[in-house]
Amino acid sequence: MEFTIEAFANKMILCIVGLSVLVALGSGIFFHLHENFYIAETVPFAVGVALAMGLNITKVIWLKASINKTVDMDTPKAAKLFYQAQYFLRLLLTAAVLLVAALTPDNIVNLLGTIIGIFTFPVTMRLMQLFVPPDVEILKPPTSTNHVQDAIAEIEAHVEKEVE
Repeated sequence: MEFTIEAFANKMILCIVGLSVLVALGSGIFFHLHENFYIAETVPFAVGVALAMGLNITKVIWLKASINKTVDMDTPKAAKLFYQAQYFLRLLLTAAVLLVAALTPDNIVNLLGTIIGIFTFPVTMRLMQLFVPPDVEILKPPTSTNHVQDAIAEIEAHVEKEVE
């Protein structure tokens, strides 16, 4: 079976949906079991998780398109600049969703649910790395704490291989 970015992204989306559903169900059980919480708090929490799930799915689709375009670029410098811009735009999109959740009344969207839902993206990335074939170099866990620079270096190396 050959590894493709498209298949990986589709599995990531399924994993994000699964984790989001588990978080929403878990919160419903938590709110139901504790008498200090009411059922009215479960729905806004689930809406926050659903909002974050939509954001995460959008980010996966956008990331897939960015990787495909970056690999096809002519120079490593152009690929690096494009990837950095895309990373920054995804970060701005996350900030916008958090801002919307923070400004929306708590009886509609719960900010904590949105924050927890956003964390399903990095959790999904770590889970997916467990299932990546060992010969796929670009998706192995980074060796340093500077993840952005590691990703850019890996993309530059991949682009240089494609150019040769």
